[in-house]
Amino acid sequence: MRQYTEVDHIYIVEEVEAFFAHIVKERKINFHPDNNFEDYINIESHEPSFTPSECSIYNRLMDECFTICDQANVDIYEIGLKALGLDWMLEDVA
Repeated sequence: MRQYTEVDHIYIVEEVEAFFAHIVKERKINFHPDNNFEDYINIESHEPSFTPSECSIYNRLMDECFTICDQANVDIYEIGLKALGLDWMLEDVA
């Protein structure tokens, strides 16, 4: 599993996609880009899903994701839906 640390940064949209995939597939979190990582609790253990240090790193990286997506004029929520396998929700309903 990839470990994001304090030296990691998000610079391009593809890194946003990779970060979101990591959250969903490796960390197994059903996440929303607007939520802080302190909000995630393991349903079985009732313990936080992230350590305080990880929360700090992941919250900063998510802020960077918002900045990159804004600069690239890309919808961060669409990237999130795709990472969660919910991209069918993006299809036009006729």
